[in-house]
Amino acid sequence: MEAITPREPVVPQRPSETPEEITVGLQDYSARSKILIDNHKEFLAMYPDQWVAFGDNWKIVAAKTHEEVLKKLREAGGYSPHSVMRRLETNPPRRIPTVWRKRTG
Repeated sequence: MEAITPREPVVPQRPSETPEEITVGLQDYSARSKILIDNHKEFLAMYPDQWVAFGDNWKIVAAKTHEEVLKKLREAGGYSPHSVMRRLETNPPRRIPTVWRKRTG
């Protein structure tokens, strides 16, 4: 077996954050996620088949690819681990429904 070499984390780490700062960050993330979910139809009309990101500075950016939206988010100064990103698809793929039920018999 090959030796595992450590690498830099992909997401910026902030070990100096207090529990209160972490709580505020997660509450902001939750609020931005809720805005994207509650206003899905409006965002889909504005940004069809695009990636949409909602950064820490509460600015919305959109682009055709995930890499582009990350770049725009960083340029806007809103990128962090608490950024919310979602792809808005006009024709999303069909999902296979699953049903969990108790077997009888």
